[in-house]
Amino acid sequence: MTTAIIGGSGFLGRNVALRLLAHGEKPVVVHRGHEPANLPERVAIEHADRTDETALDTIFRRHEVTAVVDIFALSLGNTQPVINAAQRARARYVLTSSVDVYANYEGLLRKGDAAPRMEPADEDAPLRTMRYPYRGNPRRPQGVSDDLFENYDKIVLEEAARAADLDAIILRPPMIFGVADKQRRFGWVTDNAKPGEPFAIDERAYGWLNSYGYVEDIAEAFALAALHPKAAGRTYNVGQNFVRSAADWARTLLPYIGSTAEVIAAPAGQGVWADRADASDLRYPLTLDTTRIRNELGFSEVQPESAAIKKTIASYSLPAH
Repeated sequence: MTTAIIGGSGFLGRNVALRLLAHGEKPVVVHRGHEPANLPERVAIEHADRTDETALDTIFRRHEVTAVVDIFALSLGNTQPVINAAQRARARYVLTSSVDVYANYEGLLRKGDAAPRMEPADEDAPLRTMRYPYRGNPRRPQGVSDDLFENYDKIVLEEAARAADLDAIILRPPMIFGVADKQRRFGWVTDNAKPGEPFAIDERAYGWLNSYGYVEDIAEAFALAALHPKAAGRTYNVGQNFVRSAADWARTLLPYIGSTAEVIAAPAGQGVWADRADASDLRYPLTLDTTRIRNELGFSEVQPESAAIKKTIASYSLPAH
């Protein structure tokens, strides 16, 4: 059995390769070669563009690929070629979806007015009805082309995977933190704590509920999805099995940078995450129920949370405190 990881040299893909090694597999990482993979020699490396179906066919045959983990699936244009190649190889296909498929995301973006669903979403929770959530948004993430940004929609990709003649598994992760995370998910705390001052969060964001997952743990979920017989055809939420508010996350993280600051709510428009509260409706939680993957595949965290946070924050370039 060989698992190919499409986009396997980056933050999540590299960790998926390492978790597959831990399960005794020999993965093959497929990437464009624009940056070093920095993986053990036991990992096979192939260079190809994810939209080049001929190249993917050749790689899948050469390595007798039985499962494909698709990391950088953003639009139908950059994902359908991988689905097609996996189908021809008769391989299991594992799609990286997102928490953003659920209905609350529509309200969070202020593009819908349904009542917020306060409980963590399980896999059968309603999905958002809007499509292409970022079309027309002037805020563009670095490293993502305009075409991928405009045509981004994980629901469309889930539908394409389910329509294909293959064993498709869908994983829906939350925000992912860890070493080498270019988005620095906890930077909002580490960069804003000031000696001798309380840690003030905009009152609109203070109680916002949001799920997270540590990259090594999320990677373990992907390894199980690629290998476990019971995963066939299933959809799984992945992430931590608890939920914290923004205030509780700040209280959790501050001691890791040596801060004893009191966490307080600031008036609207002031404090940390005022910009996020201006841009989003934070009455809408973005939280996940991860019971299914734990019960069906026996998923559990690879690292204790304290170790995960320590490793993550140690990788940041911290301001002086």
